Amino acid sequence: MRRNLRVLAHGRRIIFLMLPLGAFTGWMMGLAVAAYIALFARFQEHLTSNHLIVFLPLIGLPLATSILTLGGVGEVSLGEDIELSHKDPYKAFPFLKSCVKVLACFATIFLGGSAGLEGPGKWFGAAVGLQCHRLVRYLSHRLKFFRRLLMDAHTMVACGAAGALASVFRAPLSAALFAAEHDGTLRTPNLIPTLVASASGYLVFAAMMGHAPLLALTHPYTLNWHEIWMALPLGLACGLASSFFSATQATFRRRLAPLPLPLRGFVGGAGLVLLMIPGHLLLPEVPVLRGGGVELVNHLLAVPPSLRIALIFLGVKLIATALTLGSGGIGGTWLPAVAMGACLGSAFDAYFLPSYPGLLTMLGATAFAGAFNETMLVPVVFLAETTAQAALVVPALVATTVAYLVAREWD
Repeated sequence: MRRNLRVLAHGRRIIFLMLPLGAFTGWMMGLAVAAYIALFARFQEHLTSNHLIVFLPLIGLPLATSILTLGGVGEVSLGEDIELSHKDPYKAFPFLKSCVKVLACFATIFLGGSAGLEGPGKWFGAAVGLQCHRLVRYLSHRLKFFRRLLMDAHTMVACGAAGALASVFRAPLSAALFAAEHDGTLRTPNLIPTLVASASGYLVFAAMMGHAPLLALTHPYTLNWHEIWMALPLGLACGLASSFFSATQATFRRRLAPLPLPLRGFVGGAGLVLLMIPGHLLLPEVPVLRGGGVELVNHLLAVPPSLRIALIFLGVKLIATALTLGSGGIGGTWLPAVAMGACLGSAFDAYFLPSYPGLLTMLGATAFAGAFNETMLVPVVFLAETTAQAALVVPALVATTVAYLVAREWD
């Protein structure tokens, strides 16, 4: 009897909480992704020929830091908020301040900054999940039905974030794992709810935007021992590059800290303009700096670069992302880490496997993301979901494990 009641309670939570919550946050982030794609294409079409596109960061970063200042939020970090949420979710994700952070993220990402949409997705989804918890807790004191729906606040935060991330990644399993994982550990009580919410969010997104994968591979790959051995030095390089990126970001943050936040944003925007000018003049069709870097990764897969160009792309993306986040801009770091790793992998492709391009590009993307975000499982699942290439999983595990261990020891 008690077992049946528990099953019924779980079913009610799935139907009345997890599915609607995931669908709503997935729908909202689907709208944001659609707006980003449309705006990105419009800027690329109308602002490239007249060179105005290089001045976007000079608007975006000052606007983002001004929003944070006027909204009473100040300097923020998604990583710090996530750490705080495991102690006190209500302190980490107050709804109005979270909305201010989301607006600042959009200003950063839409207007030339180097950051990923998973940042606003996680902030927005977590804040909505927390408001759902607040509402259910309030109603549970008045109606018996809602007492059986009440869940832990941490679980509601993870569910909201998973639904939103499923739209950004276009990969429901990766989104659920990313939302449920903390410090390399998957919280079992969170896993089933986040899987349900993530699946719901992805279904809504797919209905809006279709099932096209996030990363478009040009041909299938087969598993060979040679690629597994190549994953070892690539993982080492990604681990070291990830540590360098962390140190660069910390340096920018420390050097710019004495400046008021809006002035910090102006300095960061000016720096991004200087970074954009050479690339814009030489390769105006390649968006190396702007956004999370999905467009850059797809370009690397479609048009494999030379060793020199791949390393230039890596340097520009690394410094641009570190400067964006170090000067007060906010957003996600997962997609930029994927792009930086793909650039480093492209350099390995150009030197070691010029006749088989794309393989080490994707392994580098996985290894760098795992090293910087301190996780081994999520990037490999992300690779499998976004590319539908099972042959990449084994070398990706090798590269990601090596990169993770190197970055952890080096840091």
